[in-house]
This record gives sequence, C-alpha cells and structure tokens, in this order.
Amino acid sequence: MLLDLFHRGRKEGKVDLKYSDEFLIVFFQALIEGFSNSEVYEKMKPYVAEWTDIIIKGVAPDKSKD
Repeated sequence: MLLDLFHRGRKEGKVDLKYSDEFLIVFFQALIEGFSNSEVYEKMKPYVAEWTDIIIKGVAPDKSKD
C-alpha cells in the first residue's frame, strides 16, 4: 500500500524522485515507531543525507528547478 502511495505521489509530482522506496518506508517507520527503536535507527544510518534533506525541505520536489 505504501509503495502504491509513493509511486502515485511521484507521478503527481508530490514526492521527489530522488527518494528511494526503501528510504521512504524506513522514514515512515521512523515517524511511527521513533528512533528509540534500535532497529529503525540502524536502518536509517545509511540515509543520513536523505533524512537531513527531507527534514529541511520535505518530500516534495523543488519547484524552483523547473
């Protein structure tokens, strides 16, 4: 269900193409479970740049690049 949501969001221009499905799934897991869950924390380690970017800019693509 989440993958369908991500794919639809990309088609509609609401989710930036630079975020992988895997990152977005772990991102949502972190939002739900929090980083206190060591499993979520370990999964997010490889995505430090994406995590920082998404916190600052959100999931939507940068419209100024068009």
